[in-house]
Amino acid sequence: MWSADISPKSRRGILRRAVFSEEQRKELEKTFRRQKYISKTDRNKLAADLSLKESQVKIWFQNRRMKWRNCKEKEVHNTRSPMDELMARGLAQEEEEPSQNHTDAKSDKSPLQKNARDT
Repeated sequence: MWSADISPKSRRGILRRAVFSEEQRKELEKTFRRQKYISKTDRNKLAADLSLKESQVKIWFQNRRMKWRNCKEKEVHNTRSPMDELMARGLAQEEEEPSQNHTDAKSDKSPLQKNARDT
């Protein structure tokens, strides 16, 4: 991908993806379950305990929060509230009934409507 003659200093802006060990990932996930946002002191301690850079822990938490939010949004869209369910049923029934309502509406006119039309 990169030529061998390019020195690492000239590629300063390019960051490589961090690969976390199973143990590191489990500890990060465990901490995330307890707290979605990590303080600087907790981040420093966790980074030291897991032999990671503080920036790696910080970015991992940022990415994990985005994943968490996206999952929550999908759950909201995929699950209907009881009110949504009732409304969906009501709309389905209304779609089935209009053909019956149109025929009944002509025969079920009130006496006032019939009289007004007859005169």
